[in-house]
Formats: sequence, structure tokens, C-alpha cells
Amino acid sequence: MSMTKRERIIAAVQRKEVDRIPLTFRASKFLTTMLMKHYGFEDPADFTGNRGDFLQRIGADFWSSGSKVDKFSTFIPSYRGEKPKPPYVDDGTFFYTIGIHAKPGNMASWDIDYPNVGVDPPLAAAERPSDIKSEFLLRRLDDYDFKRMHNKYRNVKPGELSAGEDAIVCIGTLSSLFMICCYLRGMENFLTDLACNRPLAERLISEVGEFCLEFNRRELEVMGGQAEYYGTWDDVAGQSGMLFSPDIFRKYFLPLYRRLIAQNKKHGLFFGWHVCGSVHEVLPMMIDAGIDVFDVVQTSARDMEIENVYRLYGGKVCLHGGLDVQKLLVEKSEGEVRAEVRKIMDLWGNRGGVILAPSHETLPDTPIGNVLTIYETVLSS
Repeated sequence: MSMTKRERIIAAVQRKEVDRIPLTFRASKFLTTMLMKHYGFEDPADFTGNRGDFLQRIGADFWSSGSKVDKFSTFIPSYRGEKPKPPYVDDGTFFYTIGIHAKPGNMASWDIDYPNVGVDPPLAAAERPSDIKSEFLLRRLDDYDFKRMHNKYRNVKPGELSAGEDAIVCIGTLSSLFMICCYLRGMENFLTDLACNRPLAERLISEVGEFCLEFNRRELEVMGGQAEYYGTWDDVAGQSGMLFSPDIFRKYFLPLYRRLIAQNKKHGLFFGWHVCGSVHEVLPMMIDAGIDVFDVVQTSARDMEIENVYRLYGGKVCLHGGLDVQKLLVEKSEGEVRAEVRKIMDLWGNRGGVILAPSHETLPDTPIGNVLTIYETVLSS
């Protein structure tokens, strides 16, 4: 049995037999540039132009983002509202379009610029539900032109991609329910609200939830017949477990996620949920709600060892990631990386249910040899 890379990914998501475990690539800008130089690309900074040749050389099926299995086939609506004014900047992820602020940041040791999202939260001073204006987010929907969905990386239309074998058309913007609340209110404020000012938290969650659902509904009106994958992320957990009570997640966030998942399933899209950390307390809820893909699989977090993840969820949801970017790929040898890849291959075999990749964008100080070992190990087996 021989499969195209698109067939391979889709079969894995559906937990059906594959000819081999599918592979995606994702890495920080710095490390990607180093890999481009390693392969001798004339312009190592031209990720979009080099994409096809690069994937072929490294051996990955697709180039994924944090939450999408095919980064370069992701579409967003056109935005016709105001741009951020200094000192704030465009965060690159549309958060600025709903009033969330970002300022320039820099990782000095690697000379990497990045947007510091969530500074100066606009609702930080709110004390009671009435301080949050009704439909303050829904009113912003007129700032988007959903009839002009575009790809920010290349000049291509969704129909051109969905008809071929080299793309999986993705959507999924402004749907991080918990994190949007945190960015608008301030994380410390919002977590305190969940514990001590529940009416204020309820009001904000309701406003954010209805906006996210309506934003997605309008996405689907245009893209429902062309998109295949909806990817979202929400960092509800840390290294040791949830950032707030699982009961709060069940009461406030799970019902909204059920509605969001149902909207996308109605149009036949796969639903991927990207979450870092130890998420055992809520992942079964999300699997029951209908997610198709659990993205990240941060094995360095508490009780997230790959054997445990396989035992608990291997037959229930497709996993995307699994190769830890915190410790394994940064600190371990190529031999140890190879052993971890083979462990995953032995656990899942060719039964589908896993898309092998770094658990997130690989860090700048990751040895190139460790990254290459991932793909070489699978392809040489």
C-alpha cells in the first residue's frame, strides 16, 4: 500500500491504517533558517518559496503550525479595521483585531523578535459585570470580510488547494476561549475572577464565547465546503496540571467547545485542539466532545509520558506531536531521539492515530542533527 501525503494524514486522523506514520515539520524561525542553510538554499529566509523542496529534503509530509496540520494552506478573513497604534504592534495572530495589545519583544541571546501578546489588558479595571459592555466583541465582526478569505503566506485560493494532493485546507482563528479571556482581562485577574468574582468571569466568558462561535459560523459559511481541518489552541494547563479547576472547565468552557466542535463537524471538518502541559483532567471531556486531534503531547509534563498517553488515549483520538521540544530534542543525543521515535512507531505501528512531529515549534538551541533524526528514523524503517 502506497499513499499520498494527504491520504496518509487523513487516514491517521481517522485512526485508519497508514503505509507509514505521517510526519510534520514545525520549528522556530531561527532553527528553520539554520536548516535551510544546512540544505544550501540560496535564500534561507524564504520559507514560503523554499517550502516544497525543503519538505522533500527533510522528509516531512506537511509543515504544521502550532495548531494547524498544514500551515501554508491556512485561510483567514480579510481585516478592514484599524491597525495597532504605537507602542502596540500587529501580533500576527489577529488578537489585535479584538483589542488585545502586543508590544515588541526580543530574545536577546538568539536575536529573535516576537510579539509580547496580552500586555496592558483592556479590561483590567473591570470590577463588576456591568463594566463589560454587552456585545463589545460581536460588534467588531463588521471589521472582517469573510467573503475574502485569504492565505497570508501565498497567493492561492482554497479551491486550488483542495483539488490537489499537496494540501489540507485549514481554518481556525480567534477561538482560544480561555486565553482570549486572559488577554482581555489579564491572566492573574481572570484566574482570580474564576475563584472570587464568578459573575464577572461568567460575563466575560459569555461575551468571548458568543464572539468565537459567530466568527467561526461566518468562516464556515464561506469555507465550509472547502476547508478540511479546524485547528485551535488554548493553554488551559501547565507542567503539573490545570491552571484552574476542571469543574470550572466543565461548567463554562466545555459547553462552548461542544458548540464550536459541532459547528465544524456539521461541515465535515476535522477538529484539532492544541494544548500544552498536563491535560489529563480535561482531555477526556474534549475527546467526548468530539475532537479528532490532540495536538502537542508534551511528554515532559506530569504523567504525559508517551506510553501513558498511548495507554489512555491511543485508541480514542489522533495525536499530533509527541517529541518533546523542552528536553528530548534540546538536551538528548541523536541516539536517544531515535529511540523515542522508534518507541512511538512500535506503540502505534501502522494503525493510524498518530502524526509524528515535535511537540511544538522546536527551540532555537535544538541541535540540527536531532531534528533530522526524526525524519530519517521513520523513512529508513
